[in-house]
Amino acid sequence: MAEEQAELSPRNFWLGVVNGTLIWTSIAFLDPTTVLTVFALDLMGGSVIWVGILISLITMGMYWPQAILANVFESQPRYMPYYRLSTVVRIILRFTIWLAIVFVGVSQPLTLFIVVAVFLFAFASAAGVAITPFFGIIGDTIPVTWRGKFFGLRFVLGGLASLGAGLYVKHVLSEASGFTFPDNYAHLALLTAITGLVGWGAFCFMKESPHTSRSRRLPLGKQLARGPRLFRRDANFRRLVRVRAFFEIAQALCLPFIVPFALQVGAVAKALVGLFLIARMLSVSGASILWSHISDNIGNRLLLVISGICAIALPAMILLAPRIPQAVLFPGSGIDLRGGYFVLVFAVAGLLLSSQFLGQTNYLLEISDGRTRPTYLGFYFSVLIPLAWMPLVGALVIGPAGHYHLGFMLSLVAGIGLLINALKLGEPRNEEQEIPPSV
Repeated sequence: MAEEQAELSPRNFWLGVVNGTLIWTSIAFLDPTTVLTVFALDLMGGSVIWVGILISLITMGMYWPQAILANVFESQPRYMPYYRLSTVVRIILRFTIWLAIVFVGVSQPLTLFIVVAVFLFAFASAAGVAITPFFGIIGDTIPVTWRGKFFGLRFVLGGLASLGAGLYVKHVLSEASGFTFPDNYAHLALLTAITGLVGWGAFCFMKESPHTSRSRRLPLGKQLARGPRLFRRDANFRRLVRVRAFFEIAQALCLPFIVPFALQVGAVAKALVGLFLIARMLSVSGASILWSHISDNIGNRLLLVISGICAIALPAMILLAPRIPQAVLFPGSGIDLRGGYFVLVFAVAGLLLSSQFLGQTNYLLEISDGRTRPTYLGFYFSVLIPLAWMPLVGALVIGPAGHYHLGFMLSLVAGIGLLINALKLGEPRNEEQEIPPSV
């Protein structure tokens, strides 16, 4: 059935926007594909294998809880208690990561890497627990024609706030800051914890009305069997899963390795990592104004098609980067033409991430209703669990010999697959969708 229109809750709308703004800011201080990537490279001697392990663990943590908790959520009339529990755990783990960097220190690099990686995995797992509650509350209180504005505002304001965070990251990672390694990352970890605390706290004050739920919890085996039935019977869901799978492959073989490629092959200054982050977040922020309009007034299929185009353009641009000369752009700025080109590359990465996230999130909310949404989400993320290890696969493909070009070429091929499947999607708001009641 077509999704019933939720009644707009202004309170929830603005608390959700505050939540998104501060969470994007929190992420910017310790961003996995820029800041944490450089942290892993500096700590472990420049090998991209450690980058692949770290990003894979974070991704895996986000996905696995959905597979085993769908039956729990389907029998719960309220989601907020689970979100609040996740918030408490995430806050504790964020501050624990800060303490680990402070007290373990650089004298034991392998120990520090293992401790930080384990706590980041635990943090991501707690965040994974909150995914269904988050989408459930949003789906119940934000109408389909307001979700583009909702997520768009989160991106716009979060991107602008992240601009300041990116400038500060650039300063902290520069020699002029006075911070030495790893104290600079400990400082950023503390800022991440503080902004995250306020951001998650804002969402905890959202009002939740009881929603339709199952009277009893299904056994896990039966619940897991319902996901494949939905996959077989809902053509748009099948296509969406394929779109997301190709996106995971494309971005996993590309995004974590842009910074190592820029530093090791492109000979770009490390201080520019802050500018890369700024460019990506400004791109996310600016483009989200257009994306939100498209989502609310045209549909989310077009956003996923746009993300497919960006997924092809991004690795293609990176492959061209070594041909860009290193002529000085602005005397005394430390930015040369090649460094400026990589700033543009990260702007395209922002277009890819924002169009994909907004498109796939709102598309999934449209094709599911309150009763079936946990099953949709559970199967959706279960399929992605094996793909969580693609960053590690990418690191192994690159290897000690630095075969970056091979990884980026595979990313480009996956981008083509993404675009092909996005073009096959229907527009849910323009068609009747029937989900058999036996599912």
